[in-house]
Amino acid sequence: MSLDEFKAGISDQYQGEVTGEVAINCLLTKFRSPWQQYLLGTALQLETETKARLRPVLVELGVDIRETDEARQAGLALGEIVEALDWKPAMEMLSQAMKPYVDKYQEIADIAPPECREIAELMVEHERSIQQLFEQAALGAAQSEIDAVNKQLISPLPVPSTPGS
Repeated sequence: MSLDEFKAGISDQYQGEVTGEVAINCLLTKFRSPWQQYLLGTALQLETETKARLRPVLVELGVDIRETDEARQAGLALGEIVEALDWKPAMEMLSQAMKPYVDKYQEIADIAPPECREIAELMVEHERSIQQLFEQAALGAAQSEIDAVNKQLISPLPVPSTPGS
């Protein structure tokens, strides 16, 4: 695989973070319990911080860092679909939608040049942890997954005083 393929893959990941931010932002309007807000806010924080971590690598590789309208529109479309669901089906849908990306991100990491290997592996961990967070939220238990996401954050959100609400 070539460097151009890696560049295309990491660019797609960056735009995926934009899509994720927009979709999660939509859900913050509907799901209002302190726990739901914390879970979604934590996922949003990881999307935002990961996008910021990708920028220096993209610039170094000569990849455009502008956020595309297509990525934003995809996030809005996903947000609208998921907003129509109750909490557990919404989390299940998000989890299922993300599963193929975990493998795709691993494929991108596998072709990363040595100087990009660390960020590429971070992207795999990022995608896997958010997918598992949504999967467990659908089952009604996500504390260990929240902890796994928080370990990746530079600025974790404060835990609500009533986390199980």
